[in-house]
Amino acid sequence: MQYFSIKDIENLTGIKAHTLRIWEKRYNLIISKRKESNHRFFDNEDLKTILRISYLYETEFKISQIAKLSPEAILTYAHIDHSNSKSTEAFILQLINTIIEYDTIEFERVFKSGIKQYGFERAISEIGYGLLRRIGLLWLTDHLIPAQEHFASNLIKKFLINAIEHLPEVKDKSSKEILLFTPIGEFHEIPLLFARWLFKKNNNRVCYLGANMDLEDIAYCTRKRKITHLFCHLITNLTGKSFEAYTLEILKRFPDQKIIISSSQTKNLKIDSPDLTTFKSLEEMIEYINNFKSQELHNSQYLLQ
Repeated sequence: MQYFSIKDIENLTGIKAHTLRIWEKRYNLIISKRKESNHRFFDNEDLKTILRISYLYETEFKISQIAKLSPEAILTYAHIDHSNSKSTEAFILQLINTIIEYDTIEFERVFKSGIKQYGFERAISEIGYGLLRRIGLLWLTDHLIPAQEHFASNLIKKFLINAIEHLPEVKDKSSKEILLFTPIGEFHEIPLLFARWLFKKNNNRVCYLGANMDLEDIAYCTRKRKITHLFCHLITNLTGKSFEAYTLEILKRFPDQKIIISSSQTKNLKIDSPDLTTFKSLEEMIEYINNFKSQELHNSQYLLQ
């Protein structure tokens, strides 16, 4: 059994602690337990109940209406498809509930519904990323075990890989070719897979090496293929060098390629090169790739959070 503070519940559901307290006081909803120190806490069952209430609240129900429903009725309504009225937040709340139960079938049903409602790009960028950010908060504070984060990540990767495989192959052999990779020690692959889908969707040729790649292997690949761009994604820098030193090494080692780097660490990067492009947000990365085919690369810098 896992236990959560009211702050944890706020982080997971997006509903402010003050609002939760009002719901408890005014409508007798979400009765928290208390420790001997009088501090509030919630268990797994409490969290699932709150997620269901939050989901209904994000769709078509007023909190006064939800308060009149029995727990059984709340559960029933939470399983009804309200796709015409859902917000992306409602999808995230439903997915969190499936993660707690390790329910693959329900996770896939909800995510497919999100794709149908918003399209694949928004489903990944808003629902998938939103979900991973939310559960990442709890993982960092030891309120979510790594297996639950891995469960969600692997299912999202499955959707990405399937979507990539269903895109038509790029037949234009004269077009630019982008090599995608993460450095040694970097295993966060979802952003890289999403970039791969975006590039391929926009009819760009992609050479995908994936996660945990040594620069020597990348150099060998560039000698075999006419790679025009290297796209590197990095979250946890385990290369043994500073981020700036690693970036300079890539620029020096691959003078014939344009370098694209996505990493939160680019915020403090002080390298001025016409061959380097970085990102400061997911939205800017999407915009850049969606316009990649038609634009000439220039000395513009973005930073990715």
